[in-house]
Amino acid sequence: MNKLVELVWKRMVDGPATHPTSNATIQKTFVGAASLLLALSSMQPLCAQHAFLDEAARRGPAVAAVLDLPRETPAQQLLAIFTLLDLGEKDVAAELWGTLAKQKPDAETQAALVAQFGTARFLMLNRQDVDQFAGAGKFVATCLKTSAQKTRDPKRLARLIHQLNDPAAAERNAARVDLSGTSTAGAAACLEALGSATEKPVRANLMLALAEMRPEVDPLLLAVLADGRGQLRRDGTELAGFLQLTEAIPWLAAIVAGAESDPNVVAAAHSALAKMKLSLPTAADARGVIRDRIRRLDAGVLPQWQQAAVVDTWWTFDPVANKLIAQEVEIEARQVLSAARLARLQLQLPLATAEDRQTALIYAYQAAQELNQQLTPEVEQWVTELSTAALNEALEQALQKNAFAAAQAFADLMGKRADQAAIASNRGRPAPLVQALAHANRSLRFAALQAVIQIAPQRSFAGASGVPKALWYFVAAAGPPQAVAAAATSRRADDWAGQLRGLGYATPPAVTGREAIHTALRSSRLQLLLIDSDISRPLLREVVFQLRSNPHTAHTPIAILSSLENLERAQRLAQNDDRLLAMPRPHGPDAMQALVDQLAKLADHNSAEERLAQAEHALGWIAELLEQGHPYDEFVRDAELLRQAIYVPELTGQVLRVLPRLGTATSQQLLVDMASTPTQPISLRRQAADALAVSVQQAGKLLTSQEILRQYDRYNASETADADTQAVLGQVLDIFEAK
Repeated sequence: MNKLVELVWKRMVDGPATHPTSNATIQKTFVGAASLLLALSSMQPLCAQHAFLDEAARRGPAVAAVLDLPRETPAQQLLAIFTLLDLGEKDVAAELWGTLAKQKPDAETQAALVAQFGTARFLMLNRQDVDQFAGAGKFVATCLKTSAQKTRDPKRLARLIHQLNDPAAAERNAARVDLSGTSTAGAAACLEALGSATEKPVRANLMLALAEMRPEVDPLLLAVLADGRGQLRRDGTELAGFLQLTEAIPWLAAIVAGAESDPNVVAAAHSALAKMKLSLPTAADARGVIRDRIRRLDAGVLPQWQQAAVVDTWWTFDPVANKLIAQEVEIEARQVLSAARLARLQLQLPLATAEDRQTALIYAYQAAQELNQQLTPEVEQWVTELSTAALNEALEQALQKNAFAAAQAFADLMGKRADQAAIASNRGRPAPLVQALAHANRSLRFAALQAVIQIAPQRSFAGASGVPKALWYFVAAAGPPQAVAAAATSRRADDWAGQLRGLGYATPPAVTGREAIHTALRSSRLQLLLIDSDISRPLLREVVFQLRSNPHTAHTPIAILSSLENLERAQRLAQNDDRLLAMPRPHGPDAMQALVDQLAKLADHNSAEERLAQAEHALGWIAELLEQGHPYDEFVRDAELLRQAIYVPELTGQVLRVLPRLGTATSQQLLVDMASTPTQPISLRRQAADALAVSVQQAGKLLTSQEILRQYDRYNASETADADTQAVLGQVLDIFEAK
C-alpha cells in the first residue's frame, strides 16, 4: 500500500506537461487519493473475512445456516460461535471470535451471556486453541467472575425471595424467573429460607421457585434429605417427589421403611413414591436399594447432574444453623462421600446388620480423610465396640474396596490393642492384617508392619515371612526416587537414564523386557518406568502384563515411548489403564521434563522425608527384634541392603546398632569398611569399631584371612594420617588379633 501511495504521488507530480497543475492542487489531490487508499486498506481484512465466510458457507447447509443468522449483538455472535464449535468448524468459529474479541461488553451483558449459555459453554470456549482464540481465556474469566458476583449478591437474592410472596402474580412470576437464573447460590438461599419459613403460602411459593431451579437444586435437596429435620425435611421430601428426583429414592424408601419417626415426613415420602409410581418398600427393600446405590458408586456410576458438573462441590446441611455448606472436592472424593451418606442412612433402618455397621464405618473413615475432618463421637464409639476379629473383617472389606484410609485406621487400632488374635490364621490363610504386609499401598503396608511389631508375636504364624520382607523393604526405601529406563538399544536406554538422573531419579538402564521387570521389582523406591515400544525378550505387551500383575508395580506410572509406526498399538494398550501413558519418544530435556511431570501426577505421593522416617523406624524395629528375639525365619536374608543404608547420614547410627547383632561375615565387613573410611566422621568410625568388637565377641571372627590382611595394609598406609584415624585402625586390628 505504501508503494501504491508513492506511485500515485509520483504520477501526480511528474504528470504530462499538457495538464499544468499548481502545487496546491497537486497536494490537495494527493491527500484525497491517499485517504481513499487508506480507507481501502482498512477494508481489506473485512473483505478477506467476507471472502473466507463465503467460502466456508459452501462447506454445507449447516454452516451456511449458522452464518445466515444475525450477528449484531454479543449474544448472537456467541450463539454462532458455539454452534460452529459443535459442528467441528473451529476455523470458522475462530474467524467470528476475532470480531467479538474486539468488543468490550459491560458487566450486565457479561452476566446475561453466562446466564443464557451456561458455565459449561464458556469453559468449552476457554479450552480452544490459544492462537486461534486469542483473548478467550481472559474474556471467559471476566464473564464468569461478573456472573458469580451478580448471582451471589445476598441482598439481591433476599429481595427476590421476598418478592416471591408479592400480592401480584406477575411480580411473583418475575421473581421465580430471576431466581432460576441465579444458579446454585439462589437455590441454596431458597432452601435456607424454606427452613426458616413457617407459613404455608410462603413455603409453597419457595417450593414453586425451587422446582424451576434444576439441576442446581438436586445436590442441595439431597443434603436436606440426609441432614434436615422436621418441617424442612418434610418439604424436601415433597419437593423430591414433585421433581421425580430418582437420586432421592433411597431416602424416600428408608423414610417409609422406618428410618423416620416424624409422621408428617413419612406421609410426604408416601406421596412422593406414589408420584414416582413406586410401591411402598419394606425395610429389606430399602436396604437393597441403598446397597445397590453404594455398589454403583463403587463402580464409578454417577448421577447425570454430577457427571455434567464443571466444579465438583459437596453439599451438607447444618440443621442447627439452618445453613447449607459447600466444599470443593475431587470427583472420586464425591463418590466416597455419597457412599458414606448412603451407608449412614442404612443404619437408620430397623434391625441394622453387622455388615451395615461395617460398611458405614469404612466409609466414615474415607469421608473423614476426604474432608480432612475428625470422626464423629458416634463412629468412634462403634470402633471401640468391635472385637479384634470384627476389625480384621472390616480390614478385609476395606482392602476389597481399596478404602486405604479405613484399612490403615483398622491396622492402627489392632496394633494399639496388641491382641494376638489379630494375626491368627483363618482356615489356614493369613489374617487380613498379615496380608496387608505385602500391599502395594506403602502407607497401609507400613501401618500393618507397625501393628504386627506392636503385637510382638513370640511364635511363627501364617504369613510370618512377610514381616522381615516388609522390614527390609522399608530400610531400602530411603534415598532418592528411582526410575527404570528400558529401551530396545543400549544407546537409547542410556540416553533416557541419563536424562532421568539429571531430574533427580536414580535410574538404571535396561535393554530387555526381562531386565526391566527384574529391576523394577527389586526397587523399593520406584516412582516411574519408561518402556520402549520396541522392547523385546519379552515383548511390550508381556512386559506391561508382568508389571501390572505384581502388587509391587501394579500402580506404578508407566510411559510407553513409541516409534510412530507403533504408536497406535501402544495407545490401544494404554486405553484402559489410568497410570499407563502412550506417547511418541521425547526429544530433548524439555520434552523429558514434561513427561516426568505428567507421570509424577499419577504416582502415589510418598515424599523422601516420609520414606526416610519409615526406614529409621524399620531399622529400630530390626534392632529390637535382634536384641529381644523373634520368631521369623531367614530374618537376615536381605541384610545386604544395609550396604546402601549405612552411608545415608540419617540412618548410619541405626545401621551401626543393627550390624553387630546380625552375626554375618557381610555385617563384619561393613563395620570394618565404615571404621576405615577416612571421609566419615571420627565419631561414627569409633562407633563402627566398637560395634565390630561386639559382633566378634558374639559370633566370632567371620572374615577370611585375606580380608583381615587387607586391614593390615590399611593400617600401614595410615602412617601420615591423623592420630584419631590411626587409633581407630589400630583398634580394628586389636579386635582381630585378640584370642
